[in-house]
Amino acid sequence: MFKKLNLMITAAATVFFTCWLSLTACAPTQTVARYSDEQIQARRDTAQMFYSIGAQYYGQGNYDDALVNFRRALEYDSLAYEPYIAIGNVYRKQRDASNAEAYYRRAIRIAPKQAKAYEALGDLYLEMGKDNDALAIYQEGLTQDSTLADLYNGIAEIYVRKGLMAQADSVYQIARNRFPDDAGIQRLWAEFLFKVGRYREAAEALKPLVARYPDIPVLRTKLADALIELKNYKEALAQLDTIFMRDPNNLMAKLRQGVILARQGQFRQAIARFDEVIARDSTFALAYLYKGEALSEQGNYSASDANLRKALTLDPNLTQVYIDLGDNRRKQADANRGTAITQTPTAKLKAAKALYEEARSLYQRALNDPALASYARAQIEYIEKNITLINNELFVR
Repeated sequence: MFKKLNLMITAAATVFFTCWLSLTACAPTQTVARYSDEQIQARRDTAQMFYSIGAQYYGQGNYDDALVNFRRALEYDSLAYEPYIAIGNVYRKQRDASNAEAYYRRAIRIAPKQAKAYEALGDLYLEMGKDNDALAIYQEGLTQDSTLADLYNGIAEIYVRKGLMAQADSVYQIARNRFPDDAGIQRLWAEFLFKVGRYREAAEALKPLVARYPDIPVLRTKLADALIELKNYKEALAQLDTIFMRDPNNLMAKLRQGVILARQGQFRQAIARFDEVIARDSTFALAYLYKGEALSEQGNYSASDANLRKALTLDPNLTQVYIDLGDNRRKQADANRGTAITQTPTAKLKAAKALYEEARSLYQRALNDPALASYARAQIEYIEKNITLINNELFVR
């Protein structure tokens, strides 16, 4: 409450001072008065002030007061770009997609050659599952200005979601050729390669970026990820050591250390690393994911499940969790089935069947992720084969 009161006092004081400088500058936009250049600038400054206050409220999760201040900003400068996007963001938080879309489109009309509103509207469509509409809005932005680099990534991401990897690859190639000095585009290209399992190409794409931008840890971390997948643990650790030299408390680097330990079969040490990360940041979804995977390798499925579900709670889009939970159920089912199905007790066969069915439902939830779909399909095929064998065995008993 005091924080809100302070914001209101600050706003009132600033408006009073602005009015003192120019009384006419504080009149609402509906007036027909002509403003001098100084008055126009004063109105813009006042609009920026209300926008900044709204942004503070938005950051605090106080969307109602944020909306009030964003609207006040537009009263003083109806052509201000950022408040329209901010109002759209508030409506998006409030699950009002129709109003969010309307305000994003107003921002596009005001500044058709700026990327931010296209991105926001495209993201809204993606959130709603309207991939084709998102694709259309990104393409509309590029027809206005083909140098809006971020929109290429939006288009490529839609192709990835649709499983159209060749088209996504083509879009990234166009963007890379058009923006050879854009580190963001090059990084996103490398992340795409990593996502589709082209780890060697990802590492080769990232190495020159790391050399060129040595102080951007996310590039070095992603390079370490690619090297880990290539089982080049020595070079991956060297990249992580470089990160620690610059930032001894880097949690992503510590997380990667744990991953390397787990890949080397040192699960106890890996879990200790993951626990260090969780102790520092209890909202770090990947730490719970990797800890869950390590616990699974130890055969501690109940503890593994708890950590995996915690990861999913923190990040509902973490599809890998469904794969890992499916793996846990499949391993338990395999153990109940036994190696010689004709000698397995009926109760165990029925338990195995139930576990296989649960595993299948979990794998099915990963089929929409292009990076995981192939693995999920293979496991579903394996499970259905085993369920058929169990059904046949139970039928003759």
